[in-house]
Amino acid sequence: MISRTDNYLPPAPQTGRVSQATDTDDEASLWSQILSVFRDISGSFDPFANDGNPTVRALGRAARQRHQPLSDDYFCLGDLCARLTLRNSQLSKTYIAKTIAAYTRAGQIDQNERRAARIALVTFAQWVVDVARALGSYDALKDAALTCARIQQIDLVASNPAEQARLREIELRLREQIGRLADSTVPDAKRESQLLCDQGQMLLRQNQTSEAFDLFERALQADGRNHSAWLWRAMALTDMGRFDDALASYDQALKIEPDNARVWNSKGALLTELGRAEAALTCLDRALEISASSAKVKATFWLNKGKALFILRRYRESRDALVRSYQFDPSPESAAGIAACREHIEFVATSPAVGTA
Repeated sequence: MISRTDNYLPPAPQTGRVSQATDTDDEASLWSQILSVFRDISGSFDPFANDGNPTVRALGRAARQRHQPLSDDYFCLGDLCARLTLRNSQLSKTYIAKTIAAYTRAGQIDQNERRAARIALVTFAQWVVDVARALGSYDALKDAALTCARIQQIDLVASNPAEQARLREIELRLREQIGRLADSTVPDAKRESQLLCDQGQMLLRQNQTSEAFDLFERALQADGRNHSAWLWRAMALTDMGRFDDALASYDQALKIEPDNARVWNSKGALLTELGRAEAALTCLDRALEISASSAKVKATFWLNKGKALFILRRYRESRDALVRSYQFDPSPESAAGIAACREHIEFVATSPAVGTA
């Protein structure tokens, strides 16, 4: 093991592409975008427009809004997510998956960029492997093996047999090393369930929903009490348009971990998207009641509550919730929501026929 500082690890590889500027920073437009949630209820979840990092989120939304997609947007997103992959000597499965998704999308948008996208993917995979080997932990090596497994399956890489074979060889060596480090006290079925769930998460973030769902189902067959598998299954079901099943899957996750604030928040966010804002508030209030998360996570919970209240036209309460969100983590989203609430409150105050908010 090495020193607990990222300074001793190689920096994430970068393509150096630059995204073109957009003019989508208008507050009113931004709040409208937030209310649309960037999850088409009949479509797929946008992994960038919903990201917790404000820079990724802003670039993801700009890329999504273009009439003609640009590969440079996604190369830039890939570079950004690659830089976020390593924090505090730990690899992030979330940003590994998003880096892969971004570079893959760049190659799909423009056939002339396929080679550049393939190089970016393979270079990123090798970097993840190098970092994982330097860290030497079970989780890091597992993440590296999953990275190699996923990238060798992507068409951009699968069309190059030599690169595919090299990644397969690296993956097998990593799995041998993982086997030697595996905790013998953890049942094989439980380890298998978590591995399948991790693979499913990676596919879901790349909008391969059906394949991801199948993996979550297999994970639950191996271990029906895998809380993460129930949670991610709910997200996959949402993308598949099976909303009642998704809510039931969230409920299964809550039966296993009834005090999991993030699950309550996710369920509340889905209920809001389905127009069931009153029911959503119950879930969001519960999330806030039991949350011991970081300021950024609490800011997201308050933002979601502000949105539900806004939809219910409870503008003063919505403003107060959004102010709390801004206090925890100042963001353009909460600022735009506060401005929208004030506009409605002022309109009510100056319009006798409207009544009180």
